[in-house]
Amino acid sequence: MFRLTIIFPILVAALIALAIYVQVTSSSLSLPLSTGTTVITILLPLIAAANVFYTPILDRILPRGKYPALQQLLPPALQIIQAVLTTIVATLAFEGFLPSQNLNCNLEGNWQQLWHEHDGRGIERIQDSFNCCGLNSVRDRAWPRDHCQDFYNRHSSCAAPWRATMQRNAGLEFGVAVAVGLIQLVHLALSRLRNAQNRRARDFKRITHNPEADSSDRLIEDGQPVEEADGAEGNGGQDGSRRGYGAISDGGSAPRIEPSGLGEERNQWQS
Repeated sequence: MFRLTIIFPILVAALIALAIYVQVTSSSLSLPLSTGTTVITILLPLIAAANVFYTPILDRILPRGKYPALQQLLPPALQIIQAVLTTIVATLAFEGFLPSQNLNCNLEGNWQQLWHEHDGRGIERIQDSFNCCGLNSVRDRAWPRDHCQDFYNRHSSCAAPWRATMQRNAGLEFGVAVAVGLIQLVHLALSRLRNAQNRRARDFKRITHNPEADSSDRLIEDGQPVEEADGAEGNGGQDGSRRGYGAISDGGSAPRIEPSGLGEERNQWQS
């Protein structure tokens, strides 16, 4: 358990760092990844951490039994939100890192939008990152117009490395979503196991502490013996159960001599 308390925050922090890296590089390189999707990817590990740690916090904020409806609806609602967001992110990211004509069209559309808006800084950020000029050739919508190759002495286009970066970022986004989904499955499994153990413990406690059970069948608690109810007061129990044993009369207290049953003494008594 101690290792889990250390590993889990590190894992969540690593997933958040990956999601932030995807967001920053996608925005800097004008990759066709939705900003909303990348932001949700950053929030997913935080939602997973909230699902894991919300129970003790909820118990402290909401007194048990005072808000039963909220305590019953909040856990499944949070789990459903996490599952839906994880599915959306994983689906969109999966489409982004698979080589396809749709991917090429998205990259083409983003570059054309930068060119149409005369966003030279955006195009130059891509060209400087991969040391290239233009999209499909060194003169295909390169920036500065028709002078990129002459100014920087570059001889490769940007389509291949730009596409590879897009696929890598989409793959990282998909990996974050899958990791969050696995965390949710493990958390649900552990929660079911813990609830089953708690139910068994409550049932066992209810059986062993049944108030209608006979006092002689109850467990001895705190090392104190259970006194017999039918014993006599004062010196009851052991002395009371033997009262009058060997006495001449009910009020007498004289002892009665009995044979020991050992050796010759036993034969003398028999004769």
